[in-house]
Amino acid sequence: MLRSGVGKPFRRVTNLTWRSIMITSRTRAFFLAIGILGALTAVCWMVGCNGSSSTNNSGGTVTTSLSDPPVCQNSSGPIGPFTQVWVTVTKVTAHINSNAGPSDSGWVTLLDLSSSPKQIDLFSPVSTTCVLTELGSTSGLPPGDYQQIRLYLLDNTSSSGPSPNNCGTGNGFNCVVNSSGTIELQLSSEAQTGLKIPSGQIAGGKFTITAGQATDLNINFDACSSIVAEGNGQFRLKPVLHAGEVSLNNNTIGGTVVDGTGAGISGATVLLEQPAGVTGITDMVDQVQYATTTDSSGNFFFCPVQGTPGTTTYDVVIAAQAGGATYNPDIVFKVPVGTALGNLAMVSEGAGSSGGTLAGQITSKDATALAADVTLSPLVAATPAGGSEILVTIPWLSTNTTQAAAQPQNFMTQATANVVTPAVACPTGTDCYNYQIVLPASAAQVGTFSGGSANLPPPPASPTLTITYSLLAATSSCTTATPSPAVVNSLVVTPGTTTPVSTALAFTGCT
Repeated sequence: MLRSGVGKPFRRVTNLTWRSIMITSRTRAFFLAIGILGALTAVCWMVGCNGSSSTNNSGGTVTTSLSDPPVCQNSSGPIGPFTQVWVTVTKVTAHINSNAGPSDSGWVTLLDLSSSPKQIDLFSPVSTTCVLTELGSTSGLPPGDYQQIRLYLLDNTSSSGPSPNNCGTGNGFNCVVNSSGTIELQLSSEAQTGLKIPSGQIAGGKFTITAGQATDLNINFDACSSIVAEGNGQFRLKPVLHAGEVSLNNNTIGGTVVDGTGAGISGATVLLEQPAGVTGITDMVDQVQYATTTDSSGNFFFCPVQGTPGTTTYDVVIAAQAGGATYNPDIVFKVPVGTALGNLAMVSEGAGSSGGTLAGQITSKDATALAADVTLSPLVAATPAGGSEILVTIPWLSTNTTQAAAQPQNFMTQATANVVTPAVACPTGTDCYNYQIVLPASAAQVGTFSGGSANLPPPPASPTLTITYSLLAATSSCTTATPSPAVVNSLVVTPGTTTPVSTALAFTGCT
């Protein structure tokens, strides 16, 4: 599973992402080059010189490293859980033309490992650092605005590759490892022409190499969306990639989740969210961008995070259930990239508390019953200091789906209703799923980052043991929802109780 910094395995978003490739451009011996050119100029003035000279020092040096971004959502792996995902990199190239084809001229090789391909475990654990391993360097690269990047992987049928091959015999050079063993990861034909990152998936539409300056580029795999189950026990790589210039040192958000005594809370879920509009809903809705869980000491660390340090902000949302207690959610608005938040205190709902449960039904059909994959987002209204109300996505504590864990969670409708108590059948002519989502059942602590502080209020002596949720449903499989938008409001949750969602979330026009 992908890991984010010191946290546990997590699964995104987007909403979760795989590892990243970090590209760093450095100028080598810049001032030495100036000195040499000055000396040559003096010699030419004395002896007379005609024509001009050039030097590779006018270009940049790109160092390609593997980093560990929090790009996926919480818990188990994509269609997994996977313990390892091995890919073998042979080359990274870039082009100034966003429309250039793989065989067109003008491609610049940022990294060439053709003679010694590098095999990388994308789920390898790391500590609080962006860089996992350095892959290699290339010097003398031409300055320019590059609007397309391609990443090449070694063909599984290649006659030679890395030694030792971590995929073993008969599994190619790209593979996944799960409870069934090692399975070859099938590659699309695109892997041979380079996995393309177009300008629309590069932050700002381009990345710039400037002579004499450093450039850091993050190439980001969304692992949650990049591994597809083939239905025959096989898995295919269908990469979703993004890129953007980042700083190895500053594109981070971290902190420590603690209880009322200051002790770290292990296994807390931490989300980074950003607001976006949702059709039919007046308030902005905070959408999950990154997710992870805290380590045994309560620490979390996101790195690298897309955006400009000190300018781009995320809302940090935390929920926890540990040591026989459930805690209130914490919401910290407007945390800039590059922030170390320090301790973030949570309030226990009481010893033995188990949160509260939302329970209801999703249905789907076309002309007849048809399955659909539906995402359910539990939302709580909160207001940042000096701002307008936002619907914030709260992490669930547990769910009753057998699908891979994600924040927010997906539920797949099916022809026969899943078993719940009391039993609920699918309406005639539909597929359905009876969901149960366990959530924090006490009021959120809300702060807005400013002056270097999260500005959470002092923990109360006892929490407010009630919280009101909205439940938002979304699917790309269907065209029509009832109600529309597919949201149910005013769902009051209290500890140890189940709140029935009496309004079924019904989808039609499904494909």
